[in-house]
Amino acid sequence: MTGQITQLMLRLDPGPDADEEEMEKLTRQLRDDLLASEVESVDLVVSGEKPKKAKAGDPITWGTLLLTLAASGGVLTTLINALQSWLTRHDRHKLSLEIGSDKLEVTGISSEEQRRVIEAWLSRHKEVEVAND
Repeated sequence: MTGQITQLMLRLDPGPDADEEEMEKLTRQLRDDLLASEVESVDLVVSGEKPKKAKAGDPITWGTLLLTLAASGGVLTTLINALQSWLTRHDRHKLSLEIGSDKLEVTGISSEEQRRVIEAWLSRHKEVEVAND
């Protein structure tokens, strides 16, 4: 039987010193890491119109990814763990996840308060965590 599909918007905040080239590099690295996890798909987000003198292709909003998850046991917890692991390798960066209007910000800093915020966010999305058999 097919499980429930959930989409999340993931935004990367590399800090104020990041330029467009670094943002593209970090977005691609994060996407590659997530594709190796239990995420169904990780899509680059296309923004508005292409500038008149731009090269071919759609303009990409670097730093923003659309994740598609198939509900299965612990999929969101696994995703959060993967994101925290990625953040430990990319110091001073932040990530935010959104399901609908519910937003969670994750940093590489491990703290009791962040753990409580993550657990509360996960509990609001239990339907994504539960396998639909």
